[in-house]
Amino acid sequence: MREIRLTLPRGSAEAVFDLARAAGIAEASVHEVRVLGRETTAEEMTLKSSAPKIRTFLRELLRSPLFDRRTVRFSAHEVLALVNEESARRVTVPAGVPLTDVHHDLWRYCHITASFVARTWVSAALLAYAMLKSDTLLAVGALIFTPFSPLVLSTALGVAGRRTELTRQALRVLAVAFVLTVSSAAITGALVGGPMLAEDFGGPTRNFVASALIGVMAALADSDEVGRRQLLGLAMAYPFVRLIVWLGLTLALGVPDDGERLHDLLLLAGNAVVMTAAAATTYRVIGHDGELAGLPR
Repeated sequence: MREIRLTLPRGSAEAVFDLARAAGIAEASVHEVRVLGRETTAEEMTLKSSAPKIRTFLRELLRSPLFDRRTVRFSAHEVLALVNEESARRVTVPAGVPLTDVHHDLWRYCHITASFVARTWVSAALLAYAMLKSDTLLAVGALIFTPFSPLVLSTALGVAGRRTELTRQALRVLAVAFVLTVSSAAITGALVGGPMLAEDFGGPTRNFVASALIGVMAALADSDEVGRRQLLGLAMAYPFVRLIVWLGLTLALGVPDDGERLHDLLLLAGNAVVMTAAAATTYRVIGHDGELAGLPR
């Protein structure tokens, strides 16, 4: 369920509400506001409805000549309960989160902050230690906090929507996360010491099929209010974050006798490319009706 708050030029609320009505939204509240900083008056409209109806409305609004980024603004808010004349069964349909929500949510993960650096470094150190000690429980906990899953999805959405700035920023942050993870794993390996245990990452076929399926599921979950994103984030991280940490450990402790660093690098690159392509394709299918084209830049 979603609430949309729009700031509109005076006299345009009725025309905008026609788009909402066509999307199945029965009512809206409107009141006049004074916009500080612009020294003008405007109309503020509030709409509340199920996610699919809000998504349909926003798609039509962004494609409409009524929408001008200089004069029309809107914000999206999640609603936990919405009691009106509609049945709970209809108003709680979770599928169809607007791609504008997905776009802005993914952008939040594409900034390098002190928290980002700390989470990346510590999660990589914990995962490296867990791999050295064969501690599965600790490895799962460490994977939850790795930053790679939303960055892969950000790259995929940028490619699907032809949003070059998002794609470039996501790739920059991915590169930083890669360097932080490899260096953290290498230092952990040097401090903890060996021996390096053999790791079976599987063959290309198994990895790439799993990466494709996970990429599709993750993109679908990103557009669904009940997609269990945390668990899918863990699933996304598993195919390639362990490989990045493994490479860092080999820098400090060397490659085991039966290990192949080049093979692992190719497997890592393949997993990342396949997962990104699968997620991007899924976003293209979800936004095939023009919604991707309306995403803000």
